Amino acid sequence: MAAQSNLRGIIYMLISGATFVINDSFMKLTMQDLPPYQTLVMRGSFGLIFALMLLKYNGELSFRSSMISKPLVMRGLFETGAILTYIIGLAYAPIGDVTAIFQTTPLLVILGLIVIYREKTSWLRLALIVIGFLGALLVAQPGRGTVSPVVMIAFVSAAFAAIRDLAARQISSSVPAMISTTALIIMVLTGSAICGLLFEHWLVPSPRHFVLAVGSGLFMMLGHHFTLLAYRNASAQAVAPFYYAFMVFAVISGLVIFGDVPNLISLAGMAVIVVSGLFLLTLEKKPLPPSTLE
Repeated sequence: MAAQSNLRGIIYMLISGATFVINDSFMKLTMQDLPPYQTLVMRGSFGLIFALMLLKYNGELSFRSSMISKPLVMRGLFETGAILTYIIGLAYAPIGDVTAIFQTTPLLVILGLIVIYREKTSWLRLALIVIGFLGALLVAQPGRGTVSPVVMIAFVSAAFAAIRDLAARQISSSVPAMISTTALIIMVLTGSAICGLLFEHWLVPSPRHFVLAVGSGLFMMLGHHFTLLAYRNASAQAVAPFYYAFMVFAVISGLVIFGDVPNLISLAGMAVIVVSGLFLLTLEKKPLPPSTLE
């Protein structure tokens, strides 16, 4: 029975990775015509509608002041920072490269636990974190061309996401997961609107853009839903390694939809990130849930 449950969890995690990549692909297609932050506002608006519908369906559409806490606010703020930087990389760099660099988030979380919370560690863990960063540099390949500085923004996004996940560890378990997710969506939506009004000239979207925005919002919500199902049906140790399938799906999307062909150095860097991450997961007694963008 445990084996069957773990198998279901693994399948849910693979579906989660695929849905998040579809979300990113829809946004990247929209950003071929519309500014990045306008795209985020459209995605976030529909995502918020789907979140409220799910809260209503689950009977959780109620608010208590006790739900608002410093960790929840900090998580939302750093999630906003992660998204606002990630969207720039996604708009102007290959989706596989941006996704690969973002996979260093779990490594940064472990580094944060060591530095901030003074958790005991070993030289092996530190070495694996360094190796993971070196793999990310192989993907970014600083100096290879004009796109490199944009790809490097993904490192900033990963750092914000790591701090977000550290803050999430402090949120009370009494707060429903979808309430926390909805709060994130609202904060990201607000930040995107402010940045869009300050830095962009918004354009009139076409029906195609609205269809992509609806699809992006829907698949974003499905991604979070299947991630939750994965951890409810299987142990974290069983499903966490399959989070790295996200990177495989992103490379396939970049190749099939956008014609992005990663070079051998990038592929080697992606492999290094995966291997170092998997080794770190095996060293953790209680593996941290991997990070995903809201």
